[in-house]
Amino acid sequence: MEEFPAASPRPDVSAVGHHPPMASLDELPPYRRAQLLWRWAHQGVAFVEDLVREAAKEPCHLPSAPPGPPGASLAVPGDDGRFHLERAGRMLCGKAGADGVWSHRQHCGWIEREHGPQEWKGGRVDDADPAVWGSLVAEWPVRMTGPGVDPGTVERPDRCQGGAYELMHLWPPPPARTASIRRLRAALVDALGADCHLCGLYPGAMVDHDHQTGRVRGLLCAFCNRVLEECPHLTDCPRADYLLVPPAGELNLMYPAGQQWRPREATRQRVIEQLGFDPFEGLRHHRVSGEPSGFCLKASPPGSARSGGNSERASASIGWMGGDSTVFGHLQAEVDLL
Repeated sequence: MEEFPAASPRPDVSAVGHHPPMASLDELPPYRRAQLLWRWAHQGVAFVEDLVREAAKEPCHLPSAPPGPPGASLAVPGDDGRFHLERAGRMLCGKAGADGVWSHRQHCGWIEREHGPQEWKGGRVDDADPAVWGSLVAEWPVRMTGPGVDPGTVERPDRCQGGAYELMHLWPPPPARTASIRRLRAALVDALGADCHLCGLYPGAMVDHDHQTGRVRGLLCAFCNRVLEECPHLTDCPRADYLLVPPAGELNLMYPAGQQWRPREATRQRVIEQLGFDPFEGLRHHRVSGEPSGFCLKASPPGSARSGGNSERASASIGWMGGDSTVFGHLQAEVDLL
């Protein structure tokens, strides 16, 4: 199993005069340096160098806590035909009014094209088809009409999108599209819990992995997954510490090679044009071709019921699957303790 460096003590960053260690762009690990250059290629190398220097003033911030009281959420039906997150009798997406009415407010945005309006889902809009932005703010009252249910059973179109932006990330994530990722997510939840393994504030939605080695690092919420690799710190920062000592490192899980993100060639050429070079040139993936992915090892301690009660032996359940996400095998092993 790959050895990870020991976690450094988390400093009290609120102490006056304490800053994370100063680092330059070239001091970052090569792959993280390349990731920063790729992310900010449109700003140029000088911008990225300044970004790293300025980062020494304070560590990266974790996302804000979701609104409302702590605790488990329920999805309650409303008379507007949608389900709304509720905690301790409070509808999180609305403001309490008289007679059990919760006032709602939602900002709606879209783009108008020649062939009609479209929902804006992010990405680039500098294409040949001209677009005009449109937006409005909708307000409406809601009354609860029934008992709460498990939020995970509510389909996305039926979920209220009103209230604070953070609320959409409180809803449980949809099932992964492939069986291999569903198995990885289940293993991470079983070992480390269902909430984000970095901030702990929102449900874990994304199986995060090292794009160079393929090793799974943990389960991240949408907030942390989007900004994790923008971290310019070496240590003394929650994101940097997560990257140095991934929570799932000892689980020895591998992300399926065939499902890793790869940029389009047009995007790669645009980055090269912006920077004048390919930031990933010479950085090869360490995964060996044909290496099993999704490897998982679970061992029972000696003397336990699952190990047969023998204090001199331990049992291990080993499963593996190939890069095409097909389960190849499983075995139960008995090992002698030295």
